[in-house]
Amino acid sequence: MNDLIMALIAPALIIFACLIARSISILTKLATGLILCHLLVMIKILMPLAIGNTTFLTLLPGFAIDRMSALFLLLTALIASASFAHAQVFFKQEETSGHGLQTAYVRQYYILATLFVVAMMAVYASDNLGFLWISIEATTLLSAGLVYFHRTKNALEATWKYFIICSVGIAFALLGTIFIFASSQHDQQIGSLSCFELVKLAPNLDLGSFKIGFIFCFLGYGTKAGIFPLHSWLPDAHSEAPAPASALLSGSLLNCALFAIWRIYQIAQATGRCQFIQDVTIWAGAVTVVAAALFLVRQYGIKRLWAYSSIENVGLMLVAIGLNSPFLFFLQAINHSLAKVSLFLISGNIIQSTGTKYLKDIRGVFRFAPVWGIVLALSALAVAGVPPFGSFVSEWMILTENFNLKYIIPAILIIFGLTLTFIAVCLHIGPLLLGTPKSTSKIFRPIASSVVPVTLLIGSLILGLTVGYEGLIKVVR
Repeated sequence: MNDLIMALIAPALIIFACLIARSISILTKLATGLILCHLLVMIKILMPLAIGNTTFLTLLPGFAIDRMSALFLLLTALIASASFAHAQVFFKQEETSGHGLQTAYVRQYYILATLFVVAMMAVYASDNLGFLWISIEATTLLSAGLVYFHRTKNALEATWKYFIICSVGIAFALLGTIFIFASSQHDQQIGSLSCFELVKLAPNLDLGSFKIGFIFCFLGYGTKAGIFPLHSWLPDAHSEAPAPASALLSGSLLNCALFAIWRIYQIAQATGRCQFIQDVTIWAGAVTVVAAALFLVRQYGIKRLWAYSSIENVGLMLVAIGLNSPFLFFLQAINHSLAKVSLFLISGNIIQSTGTKYLKDIRGVFRFAPVWGIVLALSALAVAGVPPFGSFVSEWMILTENFNLKYIIPAILIIFGLTLTFIAVCLHIGPLLLGTPKSTSKIFRPIASSVVPVTLLIGSLILGLTVGYEGLIKVVR
């Protein structure tokens, strides 16, 4: 209980600061300082779990944290800190560029973003499938307001599409949760929604009801994760949201939905009769990788480009789940989050500088903002899985495990998708970095606007250089 109170103090103070701060500058500085304090508190609480010194931490009935939960909670706290820290620069530029930024909008943004982060953390801390569903539904309700921040027609359309599609998907997940609960009542047993209890009861579950429940949950949470062909909300939402919100959506929210699938997949593994479920998960992931790569070829917006790249990485993480490799799933997640958040934040800088998000209208980034150009190029290579960045290691291992388990065709599809993704990213980013820039394009606050993306990029590079093949094999096993 004390740990829970400590973890909630900083979010509560941020919301309080939103209510009393009279200027955008003061509000952004307070929010940044408090979210960094929150990160330190989360490290203090969760590090013993993350490194294996402790195996379990019970918070409340229905809420408990194991090692996997702790790792994703730390990742979420890190991405939230990066987003909030860069938001200080983002809103400062919006304020000085004459876009009519209102203090009320910024207050609303920080309140929703803070509650959104808390809801995402509740996903990882939920031991009960019912609380898990409620937490993911809460992320939809709270993040919809972030997508609508700019109050434009396109933002309204993206918000509405996001809200409706994800709500329908979550309804499927609720139906699946009911079926899973029914399966736990088989043979006159007392039903349970506890993930850890269901793993213990797995051999006695009614397999027919459980399979139906898994399929419904897979479709529901898969919609939230952006699995093909349930992804149509994602490119619009990521494109219309302000850059710090896009970073949260791609770097944290997608992980939540995949984590829910992973929780249920662990129950399926414990039944000992889950070949069908494993096949569905791996094939869905491989097809998502290929579909996203094909969509990447013809894109017109820089943030839509990275949104489809996120869908491709969702497919890779789904394959890792299907391989029953929890830490391979986490490694791909952290590598994607670091590189993708860096990309969204630096792309937000470029959009603010050039006044457009269309790829054909952005030219000569290397000329007017060489620091941004270098960070954008390296982050794009990182997210495309180019060595020596961390994504290369995790993607290589996913392919290796596929071949080891005789999933040859999915592995070939993944190789095709990754190759096409690299080509598409290079074709889109090359002209953007080169060429002649508009006379109005110029860099602003070069150090402050680059420090967070550079830090995240360095993190991805460190992972790529330090996590070797043999060390990763030990972790996965």
